[in-house]
Amino acid sequence: MKMEHHSAYGRNFDSLDIVIVDDSKTVLTMIRSMISSLKVARVRSFDRGDLALQAMLHEPPNVILTDLAMSPMSGLQLLHLIRQKTMVPLCYVPVVVITAHATQKRVSQLFEAGAHHVLAKPFSAAALQGRLKSLLTDDRLMELEGNRYIISGMRETLTEKRSKLQTLEKAREFHEHVLPQAAEKQRRVDQILDDVQAEGGVVQHVCPPRVVAAKEKKAETQPARAVRSSRYARVAGRRKSG
Repeated sequence: MKMEHHSAYGRNFDSLDIVIVDDSKTVLTMIRSMISSLKVARVRSFDRGDLALQAMLHEPPNVILTDLAMSPMSGLQLLHLIRQKTMVPLCYVPVVVITAHATQKRVSQLFEAGAHHVLAKPFSAAALQGRLKSLLTDDRLMELEGNRYIISGMRETLTEKRSKLQTLEKAREFHEHVLPQAAEKQRRVDQILDDVQAEGGVVQHVCPPRVVAAKEKKAETQPARAVRSSRYARVAGRRKSG
């Protein structure tokens, strides 16, 4: 399996040839201005992906900065074409994709397609310069898989991140749904107990069978004792009167 470093690895800024692709001339000017302080060797800008591709096939750059939402060729389409093995040596050029909609799904899609970095709009000059600096020491290899190049280890990294996100999502669902339901059930139980206490209710304790039998026997003998006491009282009264 053929593996190569990307074309900016180990270089200095003063030797970099950078291509910018964006269908907004205002954005092209802004990005050129952000890069100017790095004193790179060359900066080329294009407002169409197909025109940029033609120029890069003749003179491959060291870094490509491309917007995602463009026409007639999108940044993703441009990235897919660049990573084809038939595009050697252009297929080894690191690509930084710029997008205003950096969702988790879209970022994963771009990394799987072969992007080295993704920049979310709006971004600062420091953020852009930081991405470019990191490319100079990024030693991840370009790995040929089928008929296209991918970044070695990227799929494993994305799989691990998806697993972590799924774990976090389950934890979020637990806190948002399960815990409130449990709290609501406990609230209902507490309300029932409060209602019983407000009505003068008491908690009935279950007595052992012996205790219950003794209480019943005592209750049965109390009337008999009352009758005997009444008889004794009548007899005593007759004796006194006699």
